[in-house]
Amino acid sequence: MSSGRLISILRSASFRLPLLYAVLFILSAGVLFVTVYWTATAAMQSDMSAVLRSEAYQLAEVHRRSGLTGLADQITRRINFRTRGPIFYLLQAPNRRVVVGNLPGMPPVEGSIDFVPQLEAPEADAAHPKLMGFGLTLPDGSFLLVAQDSTRLTDMQHAIVRAFFWSSGLALLLAIVGGAVLGANFLRRIDTITRTSRAIMEGDLSARIPVRGTHDEIDQLVASLNAMLARIQQLMDGLRQVSSDIAHDLRTPLGRLRQKLEDAREHASTTSDYQAATEAAIEEADSLLETFSALLRIAQVEAGAQKSGFAEFDLSELLTDLGETYAPVAEDAEHPLDVQVAPDIKLTGDRQLIAQLVSNLLENALHHTPAGTRLSLALRKTDPGFELEVADRGPGIPAAERGKVFDRFYRLDRSRSTAGSGLGLAMVKAIAGLHALTIRLEDAGPGLRVVLQTAK
Repeated sequence: MSSGRLISILRSASFRLPLLYAVLFILSAGVLFVTVYWTATAAMQSDMSAVLRSEAYQLAEVHRRSGLTGLADQITRRINFRTRGPIFYLLQAPNRRVVVGNLPGMPPVEGSIDFVPQLEAPEADAAHPKLMGFGLTLPDGSFLLVAQDSTRLTDMQHAIVRAFFWSSGLALLLAIVGGAVLGANFLRRIDTITRTSRAIMEGDLSARIPVRGTHDEIDQLVASLNAMLARIQQLMDGLRQVSSDIAHDLRTPLGRLRQKLEDAREHASTTSDYQAATEAAIEEADSLLETFSALLRIAQVEAGAQKSGFAEFDLSELLTDLGETYAPVAEDAEHPLDVQVAPDIKLTGDRQLIAQLVSNLLENALHHTPAGTRLSLALRKTDPGFELEVADRGPGIPAAERGKVFDRFYRLDRSRSTAGSGLGLAMVKAIAGLHALTIRLEDAGPGLRVVLQTAK
């Protein structure tokens, strides 16, 4: 294996993640081992010390009742009874003479003591066990020592150490293997995200990251990324559509403008002819500028740039004001306008954009319905929000074309002879989408009913 390959492996997350798991496990196991070791040792030491203390005080009570001779007899019986037992005894007279016991004489010590007895020959060459003892000076000045072999404590400590190393070794192996498996699984999912991102960078905006359905943090991240990708694709599709629409639908007005200017250059002979041609060209240019301005507004709305200015406002008050504004205009155009607005309905959004939405719908109804057609503007409370309706009694829109009228520059055949750019309803759709409102086109029998409703 080359050094470069080795360095690549060492730097990879698939190596570092299991290594991190292993290190964390070793640290945790170390803390656990120290805790268990010292807790068990302290518990056993406390137990042994309690046994020795109890034994010493029992013998002290024998001394109180029977004196030194009675105590010596009792110790002798216990030594003979426990010739192979773990308890050791020493009774010394006040002059440090050994009265009885299976331990060599030693200086008196009060309380707990750890020591190695210094046995005389022939035992001197044997291995001397480490003892734990409890010393007590009796009222007559004699010294009593009760001791126990602490080898059991040492054996237990060694057993804990061996168990720790065996179990930690096995657990460490399992941790490394488990970490590698988990790391590989995690990295596969990351690799999937990377490949999808690379495909998107190469131009495939339809690529999406698969969701495993585990509902974990990565699934949540993937869902957010997919939603973002869908939004980006929507914006890019919209951009392509706008570009196509501009190229297709603005060709005609630009051609008319050019034709008017050519006619002026070739046929105009007087100042008034040039002035008329200039005014016609300016009018055509103003129409083009208005169309571009409308496209820009639609793009800004669809991009959500105006959400920062959202605030709660009284929708009922806004529609009432619009109804009062449009009522005389509609009356002059021989279109009676009925306004029915429920009070105290609020909406969080852009008040100016909602006003433009309703104005576009009303003006669309005014321009594309014959004189004498009755119009209506209504706002009703619903569960969970409200329903806004603009309706007319005109010819309506064929069901086959209702899905197209919100497209940019789309115009019904009967409307091509009237002024307009075909962007009014596209703006309505963009504003409704920005405010999370759904749009329905319904047959009013006769006429058309446009219904905007809060999403459920």
